[in-house]
Amino acid sequence: MTYSAENNRVAAIHDSMFRGFFVISGGGSGLLERLLCVPGASRTVLEAEIPYSPASMRKFLGRMPERFCSEPTARQMAAMAWRRAVEDAKTPKQVFGFSLTCVLATERPHRGEHRAYLAWQTLEETRSYALLLDKTHSRQDEEAQVCDWAEQILGECCGVLPETTPWATRQVAEPGWQQVQSGAAPWVLQAPETLGEREILGIFPGSFAPFHAGHRKMRDVAVAMLGGEVALEIAVLNVDKPPLDYVEMAVRGEPLREYPVFWTGLPYFEQKAEHFSGKTFVVGTDTIRRIADVSYHHGEPVLLEKSLRRFADLACRFLVFGRWDGERFVSLSDLNLPPLLQERCVEVPESVFRNDVSSTRLREQSLGNAIP
Repeated sequence: MTYSAENNRVAAIHDSMFRGFFVISGGGSGLLERLLCVPGASRTVLEAEIPYSPASMRKFLGRMPERFCSEPTARQMAAMAWRRAVEDAKTPKQVFGFSLTCVLATERPHRGEHRAYLAWQTLEETRSYALLLDKTHSRQDEEAQVCDWAEQILGECCGVLPETTPWATRQVAEPGWQQVQSGAAPWVLQAPETLGEREILGIFPGSFAPFHAGHRKMRDVAVAMLGGEVALEIAVLNVDKPPLDYVEMAVRGEPLREYPVFWTGLPYFEQKAEHFSGKTFVVGTDTIRRIADVSYHHGEPVLLEKSLRRFADLACRFLVFGRWDGERFVSLSDLNLPPLLQERCVEVPESVFRNDVSSTRLREQSLGNAIP
């Protein structure tokens, strides 16, 4: 059988032994057709999804992205795709998540640029790429250009084509990060040399995206109240957010070099308690509310009570800071918590700490100043 040059490239991709989950939105789905039309596609394509509508994208990521066509969203899509690929393949080795999100010509004109973002996620690294398109071209021409570009990058990432396409971001994973992502270790500690032999008494969980003055003040207050070191904790896996990719981990971790930071694969508080028994968790009233919410325990009061009893068995406590809920400042004393949880909590008075800055608001302000 004689193949065209394009089919030969695809055949080489199929022979690379890399397998992955493809997620494509807004354009570029012709790449899947190219892959599936060449024998051997089952060696490359584990699964594919096309979340075109906002509802389907929300379902895929677990939350609505801040922007549908952006480099960070492409990375989130690829990270989620990699998770799905690992589930399908039953191994993290030679498995990838591949994402493509586009804004292409439609029947109504776009105010912003026509563009595409592509991301590649494996156990070892995260890469992203960006393509700016000429708005004077037809939808068909843009689709062909995006598919050519995506096919080239897929070949490069699979190691069957020379790496000639410039990437937007790339982060090779630290060994500890790989262990957490693969599930080989529940956590890894990023610690400054100044930590020395000081015992870590408190765990401050958060996304820290970005880490701001309010976080810094909370940690300082917690250190003073607990009389010992407080480590930050960033969960790579989350209950209602996309998993973190390595570029995102590097971005969040860099400003935190002066603090001990646990990177974990522990999305649930009961899991955190199991691995950090005897510690005090530094939380806001919004978080302690979620811990007490039966809906976070599959709607089963028995499971909620079991979880709360487990906190007591593991000698875990909660240092609770007040939070602005959009209408008023809410302190621990304003909440009606189950007695099992209430007795594990210590309130930080408003007179000691109050800061209404939120990471979400800071990200919104940053996006407002960014080019779409």
